[in-house]
Amino acid sequence: MSNTHWDPTRYGLFGNERQRPAIDLIARLPKAADGFAPRHIVDLGCGPGNVTSLLANAYPGTSADPVKVVGVDSSAEMIETAKKRPEAIEWQTDDIASWEPDEQVDLLFSNAALHWVPDHSKLFPRLLRFVRPGGLLAIQVPNNFLAPSHQLMGEAGLDWPKEVAKAMHAARIMRPGDYFDAMAPACDDIDLWQTQYCHVLSGSDPVYHWVSSTALRPVIAALPDDEARAKFTEKYKTRLLQVYPPRDDGRTLFPFNRLFMIARKRPE
Repeated sequence: MSNTHWDPTRYGLFGNERQRPAIDLIARLPKAADGFAPRHIVDLGCGPGNVTSLLANAYPGTSADPVKVVGVDSSAEMIETAKKRPEAIEWQTDDIASWEPDEQVDLLFSNAALHWVPDHSKLFPRLLRFVRPGGLLAIQVPNNFLAPSHQLMGEAGLDWPKEVAKAMHAARIMRPGDYFDAMAPACDDIDLWQTQYCHVLSGSDPVYHWVSSTALRPVIAALPDDEARAKFTEKYKTRLLQVYPPRDDGRTLFPFNRLFMIARKRPE
């Protein structure tokens, strides 16, 4: 995952909407009543720690037997923001593409982060090695790369086709069946599903502000100078407003597809 600058404040815009997929993924996880009581949880690509906090609340443990919860992110800015949270969570700055735990974990969780890491056919078997037998791998990644919000980046960047095309491929995922094949040799229970959210956004240029903190970052960084960035941004915002126009009440609907997976590592 890129170690370039991430802005926690900008990323935190539309916080409630951004957290919905994580909330849904956590809700789908088994809890103590189902016989699942993890003692060691890692949130890989934790960002500013909001979702890590939700995980800690979902598996609170006790004062006599606390659950070890670790948040890992490559962005020092994100980790500094996370460290201001009140929960007893261990925060680590590390590249999630090469991260390894000191010991196997019970729940390895990642929300909207692993699409920045290449070669998932090798990454997912590697991550499963870090999960104890009977433990869970729980992942959510965006699956919106064919949506207008993404494709219009290429249209706005026609003056810099090579740079923009390369940057747009910085984030990639596989087909659902490919994930199943990557995890099946080590797992005996795999749950895959897709959800389309219809986010209700407020403010001016809301779709632009949504993507500017995520998928648009490598594209803007790839442009040669400030003049190019200004020209690109003007074209991109104009096209976004045409495809995602505000409603009469000023709000904008932004459909967004996401892919979820929960896999249980086969017990020994």
